[in-house]
Amino acid sequence: MNKKIIPCAAIFAAGALALSSCGSSPSGSSSSGKIVTDGTLKIAGAVDPGNIFPLMNPSSDGKQVIAFGYDNLISLDDDGKPRPWLAESWTATTTEATFTLKPGITCNDGSELTAQTVADNFTWITDAKNNSSELGVTVPEDLKATADNATRTVTLTSATPSPFLVENIGRVFIACSAALKDPSKFAGAFGGTGLYTLTDVKPGESYTMTRRSGYSWGPEGTTSETPGLPKSVVITVVGDNTTRANLLVSGNTNIASVTGADAVRLDALKMKGLSIQLPPSELFFNQRSSRVSSDPAVKKALVQSTNTSEIIDILAGGKGSPAQSLLGGVPRTCAVDDVYKSIPAFDVNAAAKTLDDAGWNMSDGGVRSKDGQKLAITFVYRSGAEKNAAFEHQADVWKKLGVDVTLKSADSPTIIDMLFKPGSSDWDIADMNVNNSFPTVLVPYFSGDTSNNFSNIQNPTYNKNVAAAMKTVGTAGCPEWQAAERALVSDADILPLGWHHNTIYMRGFTASLSAVIDPWSFRQSE
Repeated sequence: MNKKIIPCAAIFAAGALALSSCGSSPSGSSSSGKIVTDGTLKIAGAVDPGNIFPLMNPSSDGKQVIAFGYDNLISLDDDGKPRPWLAESWTATTTEATFTLKPGITCNDGSELTAQTVADNFTWITDAKNNSSELGVTVPEDLKATADNATRTVTLTSATPSPFLVENIGRVFIACSAALKDPSKFAGAFGGTGLYTLTDVKPGESYTMTRRSGYSWGPEGTTSETPGLPKSVVITVVGDNTTRANLLVSGNTNIASVTGADAVRLDALKMKGLSIQLPPSELFFNQRSSRVSSDPAVKKALVQSTNTSEIIDILAGGKGSPAQSLLGGVPRTCAVDDVYKSIPAFDVNAAAKTLDDAGWNMSDGGVRSKDGQKLAITFVYRSGAEKNAAFEHQADVWKKLGVDVTLKSADSPTIIDMLFKPGSSDWDIADMNVNNSFPTVLVPYFSGDTSNNFSNIQNPTYNKNVAAAMKTVGTAGCPEWQAAERALVSDADILPLGWHHNTIYMRGFTASLSAVIDPWSFRQSE
């Protein structure tokens, strides 16, 4: 199966991928509170969003732009409960969901959004030849869609139980008929029901949007006439962290994610924003039989010899903390809050003993070997100053342990291709993030035989607990989901390095945060 990626996390952070999470109350403005009518919102993003046809782009940078032009069937409140958006009501079990659309919804080309068009979205996703990023992740592979235009109802059924069926399929961006018929034409255009139209695109530079008239179906009663909504939005690609910070300080942008020393500078200026906690990195171990990292003793020793407190301090510029969970977002449904306690304890001497006991003996050249095979690993990671420093330091620790380490850094798309491309396995350790606010979405990345499970994790305890949790509805299966999460970490299938306290800084605007900053929630004031 082709790749379908949900890694990671930071809104407008280079290399981030889709984080599906829940909303928060609008916040983040340093304004006086006087509403501004028909203003302009300027956003500085770190990377170009790429293809903005919504059913093909899994990255958070892409989805942030997509969210201005496309809507979901539902939104989620602060507690993770569904609330109306395109759908005015719904019913659901673990295997079937029926949505009733609001009347009068139109696409940005003026055509009507029908129940059949919504059903066609899910039929398009489940057609494997389309290689949708949603298939097998938010949308079950066996999902069937039917529609009744007269009653505005869409019925989605799957033989595979899902405790959070409505929450997952209800938050797929819905494309209109024109976009579904020719997705290539909408790689750089909007073809949805969203609040904004895309009026100018300069790939790699900027995306300019204008608010639609007649929009009346947004969450919490949001319409085109809601006071404080910006009339124009300009997203500019600004790759340099310091430049984004300077744009905020000068007032030449309203929103940007800034990390490290530049974030400290903004905090000292008491600049406000949306605070989020993100896992900047998790380490995955390639467990295919041809790789030395498939040896349980090797991956355990590598974990035992990693001081996660030290590494997260480097990665997060002193704004890190121990990993709470493999889940991310708000409210992190069924997450544990202390998964770091399940990591094999940091102890370099214990790591050496683990390798000694498994027959990995130190040679005169300082590199261990077993049965004629050297303990040589290739560590691939997403490039960046903090990652360079952190992982070069860790490589030195592993080398002293007797491991021959080769470091390879590249931009995020290159690393993603390396990990998810079928048949590609020229790596032993990978820096990547895979997280979501619902544990069901993560299952394909931690189990199974598809390319989503890029590190070939085969954890019987995880699988047993997932199978039990899948039979429940909603949060009833939380104990099983939590046990499953701990099993991955305690067995050294994944090493969460820690959490990063991050801020999406905002000037003159308030907003709420879900999988992205919700475009319908922006309010401008002086």
